[in-house]
Amino acid sequence: MKLFRNRPNAIIPAEMRFTIGFGLLLLLSFSALRLFLLLRNHSLWVDTPAAILLQSFIVGLRFDLAITAYLLIPLLLLLTVLGGRAGNWLPRSLIVLAAGVLLLGIAEAEFYREFESRFNALVFEYLGHPVIVGGMIWDGYPVLEFLLLWVILLACFVGGCLYFYRRHLRPAAPTPGKGWRRLATNGVFLVLLVFAARGGFASEPLRWGDAFFSQNTFANHLALNGMFTLGRSAWDKMYGKQDFWTKAMPAEEAQATARQMLLLPGEETLADAGHPLLRRQKEVVPPLRSADGQPLNVVVILMESFSARFTGALGSPAGLTPEFDRLAEQGILFERAFSSGTHTHQGVYATLASFPNVPGYEYLMKLMEANQEFSGLPSLLHRQGYRSVFLYNGLFSWDNKEGFFRQHGVDRFVGCEDYVNPTFVDPVWGVSDHDVFNRANEEFRAMAQQGPFLGIVLTLSNHSPFNLPEPLPFARIATGDESEGRFNGMRYADWALGEFFRQAAQEPYFANTLFVVTGDHGFGSAPMITPIQLSRFHVPLLFYAPQLAATGGERRRTVASQVDIAPSILGLLGLRQAHQSWGRNLFSPSLNDPGFAVFKPSGGEEVAALVEDDYLLIVAPKEKPQLFRYSLDFPPTESANLWAREEEKGEVMRKRLLGYIEAGILGLRGRTLGLPETVDQAPPQLAGKR
Repeated sequence: MKLFRNRPNAIIPAEMRFTIGFGLLLLLSFSALRLFLLLRNHSLWVDTPAAILLQSFIVGLRFDLAITAYLLIPLLLLLTVLGGRAGNWLPRSLIVLAAGVLLLGIAEAEFYREFESRFNALVFEYLGHPVIVGGMIWDGYPVLEFLLLWVILLACFVGGCLYFYRRHLRPAAPTPGKGWRRLATNGVFLVLLVFAARGGFASEPLRWGDAFFSQNTFANHLALNGMFTLGRSAWDKMYGKQDFWTKAMPAEEAQATARQMLLLPGEETLADAGHPLLRRQKEVVPPLRSADGQPLNVVVILMESFSARFTGALGSPAGLTPEFDRLAEQGILFERAFSSGTHTHQGVYATLASFPNVPGYEYLMKLMEANQEFSGLPSLLHRQGYRSVFLYNGLFSWDNKEGFFRQHGVDRFVGCEDYVNPTFVDPVWGVSDHDVFNRANEEFRAMAQQGPFLGIVLTLSNHSPFNLPEPLPFARIATGDESEGRFNGMRYADWALGEFFRQAAQEPYFANTLFVVTGDHGFGSAPMITPIQLSRFHVPLLFYAPQLAATGGERRRTVASQVDIAPSILGLLGLRQAHQSWGRNLFSPSLNDPGFAVFKPSGGEEVAALVEDDYLLIVAPKEKPQLFRYSLDFPPTESANLWAREEEKGEVMRKRLLGYIEAGILGLRGRTLGLPETVDQAPPQLAGKR
C-alpha cells in the first residue's frame, strides 16, 4: 500500500509512521506493566470476577493512550523539524526513555503493595532521602529479580524500536520542513495526539476519577496509569492551590461549622478573629492525680504501622499483639479510632500538634506554613510546667521532626546517634524498638525526679524491610507469603512494648503516669471494601494509667481521631488550659454524640473522608461524593455506595467535612492556630483534690 510504503512521497510520512510504531510499543508496555501489577497484588483481587479485571485493562487504555500521546507529541515535532538529521542518536534516546518507563512501572507494583495507591506525591518525598530509601529497597524487595525482568522487557522494547526505525524512518530520511502534504499530515496527527493527551474530545480533560468504573476499588486502581497519577501529583504539588477546599463556602461559615463540630456543651468559647477555635473546659471532672495530689506525667507512644485490623483486643485472630491486649484489659480502649493519614508524618503532627491532615499540606512539618504556633500537646503542657523528651529509632531530620517540635515545646530529642551500645541497629532505619524503650525508661526515671514530664516515643521496627534482631524473642511467625515480614514486625513491636511496661511498672514514676498508646497509621490488607481503605487508618487508641487499671478495663465505641488525643489528655489531667485543638475531649461528660474523624490518604490526592458513627463519606474535587456504611468486623463486609439512597444524610456530612477542612486550611494560611500570649499564663490550673 502506498499509505505506508517506505518512500518519501508515501501518504503517511516516515516520521509519522515511526511515531505510530513507537506509540504501539509504549501501549503494549503499559499493558504488560498493568499485568505485572495485577500479578504482584494477587491477594487484593482473588475473588474479583475476571470480567471486571478485563474491563480494568480496557478502561486503562484511555490513560495509557493519554500518557503515550504526551510522550509522542515532542517526538513528532522533533522529527518534523529535524527529519533525517535526527541520526542514530534518536533510537538511543528513545531507548533511555523506555528504560525509565519500564523501571518505574516495575517499581510501582511494589509501591502499590505497600501503599495501595498508584504513584503519587509520596514518590517525591522519598526521593529526598535517597540513602535511607535506597537501603530500604535493597534490603526489603527482590531487587535482582526485578532488574532481570526489567532487562527482558527492555530487550523486547529495543528490538521493536529498532525494527520501526530501520523499516520506516531510516530509509526515508525525509527533508525537514519541506512538503506541504507532509506538514499537513503531521499537523493533523499532532492535533489528534493533543486530544488523546487530554483524554478525548469531551469537555473535561481526563481525571483520575474516570478510572472508577466499578464498586471494586482494586479494579479501579488497576485501570489507572502510574505515570499519569505521578504527573498529576507533580502538577498539583507545583500549582495546586486547593481552591476546591477553600471556596466551598464563605470563610465565616466554614469557621462556624468547624466550631460547631468541636465545641462541646461543657466548654466555653473564647474565640476572636485571631483565634477562631479558642475554648476551655467550664468545669473539670475529678482528674487523675498521683497519690500525693500532684499532676500526672504523660507518656504518648506512637507505634509504627500498628493496625487495628491485626490487634487482638479489637478482634483479630492473628495473635500478633498479646502484650497490647493485656494492657487493653486494664485501660480505656477506643474501638473506632482513626489516624489522620497513611504516613508517619501525619500521625505525628495530628497527635502532638492536634491539627488534621488537610489537602495540600499533608507534609506540613516540612512546609513554611508550619513555622507558626500550634495549640499542640507539648506547648500546652509546657505552659503548665512540664518538661519533655522525644525518643525515636532513627534520624530526627526525617520529615523535619526536630525542627518542627523544637519550636513547639519539646525540650530534648533522643535519636539514632544518641543510643549507647544498642542491642540491634537496623542499617536502614536505626536502633530497635527494644533499645528505644530501654532508653525511654531511663529518661523517664530521671525526669520524674524533677517534676511532671511529657514523654513521646515513636517506634520504627514494624516498617519494611522489617530488619529484626536475631534470634527473635518469640517463635518466628511463618506465613509463607509476603505478610511474614509484616507479621513478625508487628509482633516484635508488641513484644518491645510489653517489655517496656514490665520495666516501667518497677519504677516509682509508673504509678504517677498516664500512658497513651496508638498507631501512627495502619496498613493495607485485603479485601478493599471502600475506595478509601479503612484498614490503613483504623488504629488502636488506648488510655492507660494505674488509676484507670484499678477500675478494670473499658471499651468505648465513640469515633475518635488522633487530633482528639491532646484535648483528652488535658481533660484527664484536670487542666482548664485554653486551647485551639482540632479534636475534642473524649472523656468530657458533655460528649453525647457518636464522634467523628476526618482523614485523607498520603500522596497528594485531593480526596478526604469523614467518619461519623458508622457512616463514611468520601469527597474529591469534580467527583460525586460517595457515602458508605463501613464495617470494622472480621472479616469486613462489602459496602455499596449509598449516596443516591441517603443523599440528605450525605449532604449534611459533606458540609461538615468541607467546613472543617476549609477552616483548617484558612487557619494555616492566616496563622491563627496558636494561643494568645496572655491566656493561661498563671500557674497550673488544677482541679481540687477528690
